[in-house]
Amino acid sequence: MSAWGKIFTAIRGGVNEAAEKAADTQSMRILDQEIRDAEQSLRQARSDLAGIMASNKGLMRRIEENRAKEAKDSESARSAIAAGRTDLAQGLAQRIATTRSDLQRDQSELENLLPRQQQMLRIIQETESRITQMKREVENVRANEALLRAQSAVAHSHSGVSNRLGTAMDSLERIKKRQEETSNRIAAGAELAAIEDGSDLDRQLREAGIGGSRHSADDVLAELMAPGGSSETGSLPPPQKRLT
Repeated sequence: MSAWGKIFTAIRGGVNEAAEKAADTQSMRILDQEIRDAEQSLRQARSDLAGIMASNKGLMRRIEENRAKEAKDSESARSAIAAGRTDLAQGLAQRIATTRSDLQRDQSELENLLPRQQQMLRIIQETESRITQMKREVENVRANEALLRAQSAVAHSHSGVSNRLGTAMDSLERIKKRQEETSNRIAAGAELAAIEDGSDLDRQLREAGIGGSRHSADDVLAELMAPGGSSETGSLPPPQKRLT
């Protein structure tokens, strides 16, 4: 395929996709309109069926009337023959022939219309069933569409909350890290100051048990409680007598 052919094919494909997308966005309206059109056609079919049924009823009524007329004229003709009035019998025979002709025509027409009536009645019943089923499916699709929109909104909201929580957690971790760094800097500054003023060396000597004062209440109590160990209490200066 030439380059121009490929370009035209791509344009045609894009137009079709746009048309299908537009049709999809209006699909529910199109379905509703199609159902309304089908219901309108169904109403017209019912009207036509009512006309055919009325015609058939008229034909059946004429057939019954002609049959009764034929029976009555036949009985009258037989009576005229019995009475020797062949002239009247001939007139009745002519009318009976006309009645039979009308009866045959009406019966033939009725035989043609009855199958059409049955066929139309069957089509109308099937159409009613299909329209009812289509309405039910459309309602299900509409309800499912609403449910999907609600689920999509909930998922979008949950995603936003998760993103915001993730951002908050990141901020919290940064704050904790900054506070830890600040604490470390303060401790390092204190250690540096102790080294500079010599207090750190004193602390190390105390921890090594070298030097320092042992006159704290805990030290004295430990000496008093030591077995026979009040000897070191002599290290304390004896109380001086008050001069009188």
